[in-house]
Amino acid sequence: MQTTATSSQPSQEASQLSPLQRYARAGRALRKILAQPEDTDQVLVFLGLLNHGPQIEARVRRFLSHPGGQKLYDERRAIDSRTVDLDALGALPEGTLGHAYATFLRSRGLTPQTFDGPPPGITDPRQSYMIQRMRQTHDLWHVVTACDTDPAGEVALQAFTYAQVGAPGNAVLAVAGLLRGIGRDPGIVGDTLRMYRLGRRARLLAVFDWETHWATPLAEVRAMLGLPRASAARAQA
Repeated sequence: MQTTATSSQPSQEASQLSPLQRYARAGRALRKILAQPEDTDQVLVFLGLLNHGPQIEARVRRFLSHPGGQKLYDERRAIDSRTVDLDALGALPEGTLGHAYATFLRSRGLTPQTFDGPPPGITDPRQSYMIQRMRQTHDLWHVVTACDTDPAGEVALQAFTYAQVGAPGNAVLAVAGLLRGIGRDPGIVGDTLRMYRLGRRARLLAVFDWETHWATPLAEVRAMLGLPRASAARAQA
């Protein structure tokens, strides 16, 4: 996922909106996404609105009830321009997590600066941190699952993410993208179902300590996460 601006982020905290207002705004964002799938600013708007329902507290509790998630929150771990040196990661041996991550970002014109600072419009520090951590590690999820950033790869990763965290916005994006893409690419169905099943079996990526494993071989990181050592996706990252 790549984004270049945050001006389209909702300025009003989602909790201050009625369910009808949230759904209406989310619907408008979804229409823009379907018309222009690469508009990831609208993806963030959509997810921020639809995922903010009553179940967000359950997801926060699940994140913090895991020792890894609590440790991340206590230390306020971040993967951004302050903590990531792409040159240093790129200099790591080929086949390591850090080298693969740096290569992934550079090949797509991305930088860790994209998600500097907390997501706007969220005042609860626990919710803000969990959402920010998910956004900051999204590209690492691409790396370890080998889902590409093309529409089919993003749909498959949304299905994987839904299986992992149970957020409704990810499910809607997966289904909408599947329906939109099936006519052009029938293989998207198998990819999406396979990644959903894999997400159900894998360890919880949201609480993984990525920063400790930059120099770890990517195959070993995948094994730690309960993922196949080789690519599980049709499209390579």
